[in-house]
Amino acid sequence: MIHVVLPVFDEAGNVAAMAAQMRERLDPLGVPYRIVVVDDGSTDGTADLFRRAAAGATVLTHAVNQGPGAAFRTGFLHVLESAAPLDLVLTMEGDQTSDPRVLPRMLHRVWEEGDDIVLASCYLYGGGIRGTNLRRIGLSHLANGLMKKALGLSGLATLSSFYRVYQVSALQAMHRRFGDAFITSRGFECMVEVLYRAAQLRLRISEVPMVLDGSRRVGRSKMRVLRTSLGYLRLAVRGASGRL
Repeated sequence: MIHVVLPVFDEAGNVAAMAAQMRERLDPLGVPYRIVVVDDGSTDGTADLFRRAAAGATVLTHAVNQGPGAAFRTGFLHVLESAAPLDLVLTMEGDQTSDPRVLPRMLHRVWEEGDDIVLASCYLYGGGIRGTNLRRIGLSHLANGLMKKALGLSGLATLSSFYRVYQVSALQAMHRRFGDAFITSRGFECMVEVLYRAAQLRLRISEVPMVLDGSRRVGRSKMRVLRTSLGYLRLAVRGASGRL
């Protein structure tokens, strides 16, 4: 089974397109799937819209916004309660910027090549970024460089992508080793923390190229440059000091 974990915060304008996009790409696979939406304190009716647009979806809610790290932790822990080791977890952005056309290639890496985690990378050859302001692109480059140096993750082109496929067995291994605290970061840096945990366990991680297209998003990005920069800095300091 494929478990889709989708963290969202005030994404009412993207709900219908996201629900249709997931059906379009997942139905032809012939593999059972379930959608787990984690509504992180939305105030625009996102949760109710998903309940109507994605029939059968599980919608988990945070009463107040806690950040993507907390949303992913909630979603992962919910899936791990019942998932089998050979199941997969697919995570995506909740704003249409994750390109569903690369999903078959990501699944091939897991099913046919045995990778534990597959990332969609806009920095890999063949990928790219469109429709995104230069300030956010600059922050992404800076954060990737800082994290690679501080945490020893230099073998990967991108570290912060939300668009990933995990073997459930990989998430189970991280949970056994680190407990519920396998994600402690609340901000966008949480995705780097997960990769750091995976690297500690010598899990097999690979990437496929993807074009990240911000023009498909309805509404503004939820990433705040200063807050996110501080989050990455705190993670780097924790990693360099051995407290991560």
